[in-house]
Order: sequence, then C-alpha cells, then structure tokens
Amino acid sequence: MDPRLYKSAKSGDVCFLKQLLNDDPMLLYQLTPRENTALHIAVQFGHENVTAEIYSRCRSLLTQPNLDGDTPLHVAARVGRFSIVNYLVRETLSMSQVEFGNVSSKMLETLRDRNRGNNTVLHEAVRNGHNKVAEFLLKIDPKLACFENEAGESPL
Repeated sequence: MDPRLYKSAKSGDVCFLKQLLNDDPMLLYQLTPRENTALHIAVQFGHENVTAEIYSRCRSLLTQPNLDGDTPLHVAARVGRFSIVNYLVRETLSMSQVEFGNVSSKMLETLRDRNRGNNTVLHEAVRNGHNKVAEFLLKIDPKLACFENEAGESPL
C-alpha cells in the first residue's frame, strides 16, 4: 500500500486523502502486507470522515477480507467503533435494491461473513465487550446470535 494512503487513513487526514485519490483513484485497491485495505485502516483507528470518503468511492471494500478473513466490519466491531458500524450498516441497507424483510439480503450476508476463526461481527463485538455494538447488530439481524464459531461458541 502506498505509504501516503496508509498515513492518511491512519491519521484521519480526509483532505489529503481526497487529494491523493483524486490524483490516483486506483490507490484504493492497494493492500498492506496483511492484506488490509484503506477501509480496514480507517475503521481500526476510528476515523468516520475517512471511512465515509473511502466507502463512497469504493463500496466493494466493505466485504473484502484481510489475511485473517476480517472484513472492515469485523475490525470496527472488534475495536468497538459503534458510529462506524452504524454508518456502514445503514449505508449498505440504504443502497440495497433487494429487500429481505426489513433487512437487505446483501447486508445479512455481510453481517454473517465469517473470519478465519469462523467468527461473525457479533462474535467480535461480544468478545471485546462492546455491548452497544452487539445490541445494534442483534437488532439488525437477530439470527446472528445463533452462529457458532470453530470452537462451537455462539456469540452470546
């Protein structure tokens, strides 16, 4: 990954990020050695404005796993970034054309994605004590409570 992209995602410098991506939009497809995208980095460090800018330019990054199988939502849930989890879930819901009850089928697939430990985003939120994130995720998809990881543990 271009060091300038990494630095802007980590620091939250949205002005520099916009300038960088206006000059070369393809930078968003670069990865770190652990295969994190700029979206993974932005959510990890809790930069809502950078997260929103990256997501608006490349929505497909939301479902891209890193080497550990973590999507950016796994990372946001693990570190307890409620506002970012809320933003990404609501954006995905509003952009979806296919509805499945009140929740889009695409969003359900994204929430139910599993990492290498077979954990969902709810597993990550609960394991790390982020109750507000866990409650929000359960409101969006109550069935998340039923998925077991490779150790046979449900999130609850």
